[in-house]
Amino acid sequence: MKINYLTILSLLFLQILGCKGQPEYLFLPQSLKLDLTPFLFRVYSPSELATLSNSDFNANESGLITSTKFSRYLSNWSNNRPSGVVGNMVVFQIQTSGSSSGRYVFFDGKQTFAYPIANLPDLLTDTRDDGVLSIDGVVPKGKKISDFFAIYGIDPAIDYIVFAQDTSSLANLTSATFAYYSLLYWGFPKERLAILNGSIADLTAASSLFTTPSYTYTNSNRAGSIKNLYRDHTVLQLTIGDLIHAIKNGNTNLEEVDPIPTEGFFIIDGRPNASYTGTVNSTASGSKYANCTSKTNSTFVSNTCVVTYEGRIKTATNLVPTDLYDGTTFQFKSFSQLQTYLNNTGYPTNKQIYVYGEDATKGSLVWFVLHQILGKPTRLYEGGWKQFGALGLRSPSSGSSPSAITQPASYWRTDIANLSESNTSNADANVPNYLLDISRQFSKTANKLRTEDKGFLRGTSSSGGSGGGGSPSGGGGNACGG
Repeated sequence: MKINYLTILSLLFLQILGCKGQPEYLFLPQSLKLDLTPFLFRVYSPSELATLSNSDFNANESGLITSTKFSRYLSNWSNNRPSGVVGNMVVFQIQTSGSSSGRYVFFDGKQTFAYPIANLPDLLTDTRDDGVLSIDGVVPKGKKISDFFAIYGIDPAIDYIVFAQDTSSLANLTSATFAYYSLLYWGFPKERLAILNGSIADLTAASSLFTTPSYTYTNSNRAGSIKNLYRDHTVLQLTIGDLIHAIKNGNTNLEEVDPIPTEGFFIIDGRPNASYTGTVNSTASGSKYANCTSKTNSTFVSNTCVVTYEGRIKTATNLVPTDLYDGTTFQFKSFSQLQTYLNNTGYPTNKQIYVYGEDATKGSLVWFVLHQILGKPTRLYEGGWKQFGALGLRSPSSGSSPSAITQPASYWRTDIANLSESNTSNADANVPNYLLDISRQFSKTANKLRTEDKGFLRGTSSSGGSGGGGSPSGGGGNACGG
């Protein structure tokens, strides 16, 4: 056994010697045809995955970048790319709704590529069941990530990705932040991920970015696998089980939950203040719960389903998302302003942050500010209030449907004093029929998604099946970028 281990190390050493000027993935043993997963796989912590921005955003090489750096990259990628990056630059110009800007960034089709994209949420979100309740718009399965890389010719072992708004809008900005989160979750290194501060349209109008009114599609015709990075970033996802276990100070019988951080935790509600105080209604979770045609009254708009109750998670403090960006340009505020807004929440330095929004996409904007600009160890509760607020107790009565929870002692009941605050029940007519069966209400784990995704990364489960591919000549995660 000792001889075999030494042989493996020797082969790895020889491979490293054969690779020159390559990034941190030198050690990947793709060419060795050996299963070294037990030796090479690394599980990262929230702190390790955090990015502390330069106080001058112009100096950033990844994370949040400005038009100054972006234009420099596009003008001469070979000479101006960030240190340690040897692959292509791939730009996604996001327009989720409305008319496009009609302006496109220059790219050479050899080392730089750009794609106008209207359906990014379709490509990088999924409806998934965490073992408690099916949720819309959460991090996609492994197959979707593999397909994404194959469609756009991305090798995650060496390429650099930029998400940019086409025109300025909150929908485009949050699509960009959640796409960034999704790739980081699936192991893409933070050093090769970026979001452009501002939109292509506005930056073009301000002469900060040179673009063209025409677009010609081109593709690198190669793709690699996220599995070959041997990185596990799934800690970024905070499950409802992790959250409940922490709020109850570990006094639960839940299984597959992460231990409470030794440094402690701090919960941030990243919703508008009216949502935080429970004075507006929250849309219900899950597309199959979206039609309340037969359950309307004068208070609500027809066909609108809402969660069982309004309120906020116990001890959560509010970081209002609209404070974090300019409402016209949708550029993020300055580093010092963002730091001040965080300080105003009472955040104690170094505690791990648990952040949530109404849903995963909206919550990702606040997560990005905390984790990828301010550099704080932060995990995103993707289920958000859509899930948490759905899990209130409501027994069925004549002419009405029950909510998800009908058993007062359910492990997942959230409308209790030690889990939530400012609770206000919504009208029966607008609460959809979630109704979890009894076994689910007393299931002990909500870790189904992370278990699937860890299995996919390690090749022990499909997590939606394998996907991707691309030209055999592509990088494919080869340690030498071949």
